Amino acid sequence: MAQANLTELDFDNIKQDLKEYLQGQAEFSDYDFEGSALSVLLDILAYNTHYNAMLSHMLANEAFLDTAIKRTSVVSIAKSLGYTPRSRRSAFSTISLYVVPGNTYTSTTAVLPRSYSFSGTRDGKTYTFYPETDHTVSLETRNGVDAFYFDDIVIKEGTRVSNNFIVSTNISGPFVLPNPNIDTTSIRVRVRSSGTSAVFETYNLNTTILDITSTTKAYWLEENVDGLFVVKFGDGVLGRALANGNIVTIDYLTCSASAPNSISTFSRSGVITSASETVRITATAPAVGGTVKETIASIRKNAPRYNQTKNRAVTSSDYSSLIKELYPSAIESVTVWGGEENDPPIYGKVFISLNPVTGTSITQTIKDDIINRVVTPKAPVAIIPEFVDPEYTFISLRANIVYNNKITTLTRGQIELAANNAITEYFNNNLNSLNKNFYYSRLHNAIYNSSASIVSVNLVPYVQKRITPTTTRQDSLNFTFNTKVQPRELHSTWFNVVINRATFKVKLIDEPRSGVVGPLYSGIGDIRLQKADGTKLRKIGTIDYDTGKVSISEIYISGFYGGDTFIRVTTGLHDDTKDIKTSILTRISPESTSAIVPAPSKNTVLKLDDSSLNALSGARSGVKITASVQVEVD
Repeated sequence: MAQANLTELDFDNIKQDLKEYLQGQAEFSDYDFEGSALSVLLDILAYNTHYNAMLSHMLANEAFLDTAIKRTSVVSIAKSLGYTPRSRRSAFSTISLYVVPGNTYTSTTAVLPRSYSFSGTRDGKTYTFYPETDHTVSLETRNGVDAFYFDDIVIKEGTRVSNNFIVSTNISGPFVLPNPNIDTTSIRVRVRSSGTSAVFETYNLNTTILDITSTTKAYWLEENVDGLFVVKFGDGVLGRALANGNIVTIDYLTCSASAPNSISTFSRSGVITSASETVRITATAPAVGGTVKETIASIRKNAPRYNQTKNRAVTSSDYSSLIKELYPSAIESVTVWGGEENDPPIYGKVFISLNPVTGTSITQTIKDDIINRVVTPKAPVAIIPEFVDPEYTFISLRANIVYNNKITTLTRGQIELAANNAITEYFNNNLNSLNKNFYYSRLHNAIYNSSASIVSVNLVPYVQKRITPTTTRQDSLNFTFNTKVQPRELHSTWFNVVINRATFKVKLIDEPRSGVVGPLYSGIGDIRLQKADGTKLRKIGTIDYDTGKVSISEIYISGFYGGDTFIRVTTGLHDDTKDIKTSILTRISPESTSAIVPAPSKNTVLKLDDSSLNALSGARSGVKITASVQVEVD
């Protein structure tokens, strides 16, 4: 007897399998399956099987984090991992303001309440900002001015909303917050015993059940199937339970996500002390941090990593995951390493380097918030955090391409454009972030594969540091390329230097000392100043060709050229150096007799040199691509 083979998913194949099964039965051996009513029945059976198969596959897909498509499924799976998707985040800024009160104000203290609003404008639209908490200061004298000085006040964008819920036998939670644009970090939960009571008890957000007793005033936050956030309270065993008649007041900010980012000028909404007061507002940094609700892709990425941390910061990946989750819109990449990995080792410290998203900056407020919300509560005792600013090393490129014009319709300019696009894509996808390495062969192959007509690629990389010196006095300059460099290839853009009260237009060059010989070229060279006519002035410093370290003890730079506000210092890599790795500060010594060469530190960001040719400043093009037609020899 024939057996039905229903392993197919395609409708036509399912129908064919059913037809073959029936044709194998004696009762239907002479039926015309195409022209009879039985064909309609086969369609129904095939549809039913097809729908069931699709439903089974969909249910299976939605059961796993990697394959789930619906947000509700992804959120539900993330919940089982202890992860709550991030809500929208308000843009925030840190301001300082001083208030000189009018003659009618006699109090020695002033209050800036959390309900007081500031406003800022971007792209023609006005946004409202509020302080996170109430601030009270006393009258103070600074620089001879008696005023109320409010220093480092964090203000967050949004509209204040308050929801009230009455607890009854039928309604005891969870309580749904009806606005999808909530910034959950701004939620404040307070409970009154009844409608006649004026006493509020504050409940705090908890993400775990550790140290939770039956009297702990805690609440938990989740996202429901409608994409709204819900507040849950304890049951009397884990967390204090609500009682009938309680009034739950939940207030929060609904925000505009990233739209207010970069606002740096704020105005006040009303009087703080008296009508004749004088107020000055200064923003420490432009508004940052505004971002949209966490996407499905982000939840897929972050939920497993958050689960791995177990809400503690022990390993470097723990720190990175928690910090990125805290400030996703302000921090592009994070790298963390323990002091024991440093050179020399510094035990008991953890080093954190933050690379900001383009157009933003890492303020002291962000650093303090990371310490207060990540390091202090979640790191082991006696660990001291230290922030290390990222260092940017720019990579310049010279690419000479040979292509066969007989197998392509592209012009030379189009070949060069395709190669340039390949370079840009490589840096966007593989670099421009902390703890990323430059691999010569990968970029070479990316250029080679940018057009099928390319026969060969000769790629020459250079490294560049951008130095911003003090221009009002003598200064020392110390920086490192963190890789082995080639002698006689260092050069800089033009700048003015003051020597014995005389000003000269000069650039930096290097001269190797007598002991620096090929092919190793190990040792020390001198850094000199060179005038535009080629005249060499005094020696001002040294360069270590093995490490790329430049040390200039004393120099008075008074100005720049071509609109620059810094000096671009560029040099070539050693002939044996192709890759640039941002490893930790571990020194690498291939042989006991060879020079000790350090790899770049983990706080290095490798970026593509975006310099344009500028005759005034002496800047060279960051990327120069030259394509030429292959010459055939008979």
